[in-house]
Amino acid sequence: MKGSKKSYRIPKIFQVQLSTRNNIFAPEEFKALVRYERMRADRNGSVFSVAVFSFPANQRQIPPNLVIDMSKFTRAIDCIGMDEGGRISVLLPDTSGDGASSFAQKALDGLDTLYRCHMTVELYSYPDHWLVNSAEPNKGQCAEVKSVRSFRELVESYFVVKVPGWKRALDICVSALMLVFVSPVFLLTALFIKIVSPGPVFFKQTRIGYKGRPFMLYKFRTMKYENNQTFHGKHAQSFIKDGNVPMVKLDGRDPRIFFGGHVLRKTCIDELPQLWNILRGDMSLVGPRPCIPYEAQEYLRWHTHRFDTMPGLSGLWQVSGKNKLTFKQMIRLDITYCQHITPLGDLAIILRTPFAIAKMIVESVIDKRNEKKRKDKGPVGDSGIVFTQDANQLVNS
Repeated sequence: MKGSKKSYRIPKIFQVQLSTRNNIFAPEEFKALVRYERMRADRNGSVFSVAVFSFPANQRQIPPNLVIDMSKFTRAIDCIGMDEGGRISVLLPDTSGDGASSFAQKALDGLDTLYRCHMTVELYSYPDHWLVNSAEPNKGQCAEVKSVRSFRELVESYFVVKVPGWKRALDICVSALMLVFVSPVFLLTALFIKIVSPGPVFFKQTRIGYKGRPFMLYKFRTMKYENNQTFHGKHAQSFIKDGNVPMVKLDGRDPRIFFGGHVLRKTCIDELPQLWNILRGDMSLVGPRPCIPYEAQEYLRWHTHRFDTMPGLSGLWQVSGKNKLTFKQMIRLDITYCQHITPLGDLAIILRTPFAIAKMIVESVIDKRNEKKRKDKGPVGDSGIVFTQDANQLVNS
């Protein structure tokens, strides 16, 4: 509704409290503390929670002594933040969801009844509420202690990158133009796939995207229909767990790929249907590549920082070496991109992408020539996986 949003100015009494008390912070300082606590928790495997105390939207006057009263129930390591919306947020390091609930109830019990009957308390626990559905709200008599999806959006905005307007506008314009421009390639590719391999033209697969949300990704099919994909999970699991080996693809000797499929994959033509994903808002032109759910299950907590922005058709990893790099290098490049999203940076990656694809094609041709010169010493590849006579099965070497 137009004009319904009103800017909230922090009262002078709170400004004095923010500047005179060590554990009370201004909005931007509090957000920075939450971001830091998330990184710290991911590195050492700990947890933290955030409790937000707020009043109804129609109550613009916040009791002046409320922040001081709230600080009486916090520990020395807890941090209190006052934001522009009149909410009082409390960061609770090393505190689980149960601990946060106990703190909220203790604070409510200790506050004046007048405060308590008009306040809403919302709780967020990390990593319990991160990448999973929130629990159902639990209602109290006077105040309401709950954990809801809209509140998750608020807290996660402290450490998840908001998609800039310019980025979404660029995605829509470029993807729409490219869909029109490459439509003849779509038609020819679809016709080719229908001729050489029975089955659907498009391959659909669930991927993990922004904030860990699953979405359906589209590609041109390059493998035989209904092939066995279980061994790819084992291959992905191996380089995720090791972390320091190049993420070599199985394309070279993969019998599941039908005639001509290698060309579609090397030239990245098979990725073109993802322009539709970009137009829909599932993906962006630039960002971390969306992973498969079974890959995400193997991630350490700090790996999930790559979900802090929209997944992309191309990205910093792709133009920096791609499969020559290790899994850890990929994750670090993805996180670096998440932390430094700029129009010029996206434009540079987009311009570098065709050159990266061309380089990959040339290297593939050179590798094939060199391979022909070598003596055939057996079916064992660099990945340590042996292809058996059955094209749908692989065994570890």
